[in-house]
Amino acid sequence: MGRRIHFVVDPQGWCCMGLIIFVWLYNTIFIPKVILFPHYEEGHISAMAILCYYFCSLFCIASLLRASVADPGKLPENPKIPITEREYWELCNKCNMMRPKRSHHCSRCGHCVRRMDHHCPWINNCVGEDNHWLFLQLCFYTQILSSYTLILDFCHYYYFLPLKKENWDTTSIEKMSNCCEDISRPRKPWQQIFSEVFGTHWKILWFIPFRQRQPLRVPYHFANHV
Repeated sequence: MGRRIHFVVDPQGWCCMGLIIFVWLYNTIFIPKVILFPHYEEGHISAMAILCYYFCSLFCIASLLRASVADPGKLPENPKIPITEREYWELCNKCNMMRPKRSHHCSRCGHCVRRMDHHCPWINNCVGEDNHWLFLQLCFYTQILSSYTLILDFCHYYYFLPLKKENWDTTSIEKMSNCCEDISRPRKPWQQIFSEVFGTHWKILWFIPFRQRQPLRVPYHFANHV
């Protein structure tokens, strides 16, 4: 923790990092509110599932912030070169400073970085010798959090028991007006719901925007409730 804070003045990097933080914040608030807490209150999941989600979310944002402000290995202006290591140093043709071999000059940051891998706009920083491990942690926890979120979404629509406090087959207007509270009807499978919304039973076509939607024929016992 004795490393100095490294701050890159780059509007493009600020925009990229701001977008990442917004997505993280949205999911950290939205997923527990819509999926975790309601199912926990009805006894479908344990408190450990909520704790694990917040644990992954915390480590994800912590690794992002640390990778962003950590010094990637910036070379000082007047480095002291040991006599025994001079043969391993070379002159940078961009900033005219001596640097160790395997160092590279970052045109966006404006200086040389030891063992530079690349400049990442998503952390608004270079990935170099001193913060490469933090960048790998960020990739790991981002993958874990994303996979966990996808699993929760799948279980919410396909595996978990239906929530009793809210009918998930109603439209937004029906939820706001509470006009369907007294309607008793069979619950549709999630595949049927999405097929009616997208206008096709072919799931691969749900992701294709270059087509026309065709209304599906609704089974009779659902017809009066669509």
